[in-house]
Amino acid sequence: MNSICFDTETTGLHPNGSDPDEILTISIIGRDGSVLLDERFRPTVKTEWPHASAINGIYPEDVADLPTIETAIPRLREIFAGADEVIGYNVGFDLGFLSAVGVRPREDARITDTMNLFTWFMERRYKLVDAADHIGYEWTGRAHGSLADALATLAVQRWLEQWLVAE
Repeated sequence: MNSICFDTETTGLHPNGSDPDEILTISIIGRDGSVLLDERFRPTVKTEWPHASAINGIYPEDVADLPTIETAIPRLREIFAGADEVIGYNVGFDLGFLSAVGVRPREDARITDTMNLFTWFMERRYKLVDAADHIGYEWTGRAHGSLADALATLAVQRWLEQWLVAE
């Protein structure tokens, strides 16, 4: 099975509407942790996103000279077309942003929401940073960076799978 795990950082929470939020970064890794894509983009609509910047540390000047996400859409479509399983933490959020730019998983792809699985297992909802802390994960990079979050999500997913197989 070809599984990918991904995360995005965005300008906000709403990818649709008259003033849509946009993807600033996307990172996609394989099940083995190999980096398949790790890119940053300049938004086409938003000129500032102070609330998101306070969380993800990405400011307009950081992405001002970068290409827009349109340059990566062919590669994103290729990666998602080859994935039998798509893993993410609160994956529906990130998939909503991808859908807004015309990128979707295959119809037959298994969508695995690590947050929902962890919530079920722990009997309460955890933010990714708390779930990663709970399993003893040592961060590679800064939390709320798309690559660091994708790697942490994969670690939490593997931890869950070990427990679920053992049960």
